[in-house]
Amino acid sequence: MRSKANVLGPPDNNREGNNVSSQLTEDMRNVKRQKKGDENRSNNQSIIKHSVIIEKIGPQFLDGITKLTYVSGYNGDYIRFGEIIQKNQLKSAFFCAMTIEFSWLLENLPKNANIIVAKHWDPENDSQGIFCIPNTNILLVHPPMSSMGHGCFHAKLMILIYNEWIRVVISSANLIPHDWEISENIVFVQDFPRYKDDDTTDHNLHSFAKELKDYLLAMGLKSHIIDKFSQYDFSKAKAIIIPSIPGAYKGIENVKKYGHGRLSQVVKGVCKQSEYVELECQSSSLGSITPDFLNEFYRSAKGLDPYIIPKQRKSKKDKEHYEENESPQLSPSQPSQPSQLLQLSQQLQLLPPITIVYPTNKIVLNSKYTFAGAGPLCFSKKCYEQLTFPKEILRKCESNRNGTLMHTKFLLARFIQPSQEQLEQERLLKQEQRKIRFNKRKIIKNQYDSDESATDSDATDIEYYENEIINTQETIRELELSQDTITDDVEDNNIVGWYYCGSHNFTESAWGKLNISRDTKELQLKIYNWELGIFLPITKLNDDNDKENNMNDRKDWFSEHGVPVSYQRPPKCYEENDIPWVSSLI
Repeated sequence: MRSKANVLGPPDNNREGNNVSSQLTEDMRNVKRQKKGDENRSNNQSIIKHSVIIEKIGPQFLDGITKLTYVSGYNGDYIRFGEIIQKNQLKSAFFCAMTIEFSWLLENLPKNANIIVAKHWDPENDSQGIFCIPNTNILLVHPPMSSMGHGCFHAKLMILIYNEWIRVVISSANLIPHDWEISENIVFVQDFPRYKDDDTTDHNLHSFAKELKDYLLAMGLKSHIIDKFSQYDFSKAKAIIIPSIPGAYKGIENVKKYGHGRLSQVVKGVCKQSEYVELECQSSSLGSITPDFLNEFYRSAKGLDPYIIPKQRKSKKDKEHYEENESPQLSPSQPSQPSQLLQLSQQLQLLPPITIVYPTNKIVLNSKYTFAGAGPLCFSKKCYEQLTFPKEILRKCESNRNGTLMHTKFLLARFIQPSQEQLEQERLLKQEQRKIRFNKRKIIKNQYDSDESATDSDATDIEYYENEIINTQETIRELELSQDTITDDVEDNNIVGWYYCGSHNFTESAWGKLNISRDTKELQLKIYNWELGIFLPITKLNDDNDKENNMNDRKDWFSEHGVPVSYQRPPKCYEENDIPWVSSLI
């Protein structure tokens, strides 16, 4: 193991390993002290006692399965960390998470296993790279972080290697006891068998394995566990990987690689496109959410490209021939200043059928562990009080295991037929947006024409400003494109919805946000976090036709279709005095 570390970087890198080694040694000492006693710990800080688990032999998840994690005190079909690891059979492993408690992790692993661990790190105190931790069999990976000012390494992935199979685990859980014993988390796990020794076929790497390989390469790994993928048969991979990697991805093709740009392509490829989707987003952290982001994300959830196709820039001569009679007349009371117009543009965007599931302050305070259990929840009061935050779409996140708080992240999508009310809303939206477009173009035309010395550079700035003002995702142009590309046979398709689970919270940092690059004027998707999750389609049941569009059915449609939803559905609306749990209360 040490010989491998020698080719990973200069000797100076060992300083990082020495620091981690010291921390690990101290951590192990603390664990031993805890085991000796200190019975005066509070209930919120106590270590949960483990029941004895008999380890099963051989691969257990060849068909792939999504399960909720075990929480102490609750019985049911939940999965434990030990069941995933199968400690006595494990040979080597790769782990990544934002937060890792090394002492706890090593207690659950065999002593002779070679381990690679990737985790979040602080650019101010640490450095990027791969480090060998002295006197251990651990390689520590600090992946490249966002160069745009903030962001984190938030992905949760395990790749476990055994004699005859490899196991891939994608989850929402960090590698700490809290996430496997106190908080609810979601796990996707699948085993893939090793090719037989007498199979000499030159196997092409399956798309699932290739996605994993590219993701690990982006972290900085060059061989190690990556070289082993070709030895295993990934042909029965059940899920599709949805990755996010920090960066500003310029150009239409690059937009489709990560975040919700990737989601749009997967939905389109697997489910076809659907004009009407009900989307429920459960998240343990929230940030600044605007109508712009909701509409942009909703397009991706429908399988539509999330961007607006830019129109060709018009010259000054073209602007002089602008046909005002084709647009509606505006009353004098409508805004004439760009800032006012931008504000109205935001207000006039109808919210798509998206709900956000997040716990209220009351739910957290009444939970089993109250403040101690709310550690994974993150939402600032400042974001919630922004005028653009759509408070009306918040829903209560109440666990099916009473008193438990969640660290899960879900997107639940159900294809529906539109109601007359939805069709009328679209008609009104189209009308209002035509007014905004006309007024905006008139302002820009007047600004341009009033300056006789206007240059091509000025025209470029005006075009950029034009894009900033009207950033709505449901313009007339988009509706026309949708009508050309949407398929009409979703109703006859066997797929009636889809779901996502993994590490992505419902934030712009995790999924990305579209804008126009100031430098190149290209469309770009900005992502700040490392994230990883999986996409699975939901197929029609025999009795689905009887339930079609019956939105009053109080049964959990997603649970009936095999999705292990962690919270009570349908989620209840916030009541008048309810406020979301915000981090400042801690």
